[in-house]
Amino acid sequence: VWGFASVYARILLTPATVLMFRAHSVPRPKDGVFGETLLDVNPKVAHDGALVASGTLSSVDPDRLLIKRIVLTGAPISVSKRTAVVRHMFYRPEDVRWFKPVQLYTKHGMTGNILDAHGTKGYMKCTFDGHIKNHDTVCMSLFKRQYPPFDAKAFGEDPSSIEATSGY
Repeated sequence: VWGFASVYARILLTPATVLMFRAHSVPRPKDGVFGETLLDVNPKVAHDGALVASGTLSSVDPDRLLIKRIVLTGAPISVSKRTAVVRHMFYRPEDVRWFKPVQLYTKHGMTGNILDAHGTKGYMKCTFDGHIKNHDTVCMSLFKRQYPPFDAKAFGEDPSSIEATSGY
């Protein structure tokens, strides 16, 4: 199985071998006293030895983005050649007007655009580049940037101070 991962790490040069181990908290002796737990990102913490994945470093690119795609779907209720009224994609006319510039596509390969909101229930009037069928599904792809999770304990910072300044 192929996959990609994004991490905060020291700068490495390609080609480099990457080994991923299971992450968990283990007790670490501090001045002979057990009780403090740290994540195994810290090199002073012992690993349990469970290898999860191995591979090679593909690139070191700070401009590479992780993008999550969400697909909104709707069903045409009234079809007239290239024009259709679509429901179940939005539930307010304000949302229809907000997403008006985004291109639509159907499961059968046609592309289209939103003309305007139709009524107060979130229905929308759309036009397509070909004849649309009643049993077709209208889709809209939305993209969102994803950030890798930041663990303050792994970097030796106080998590309460970060949460207070992040605005959440």
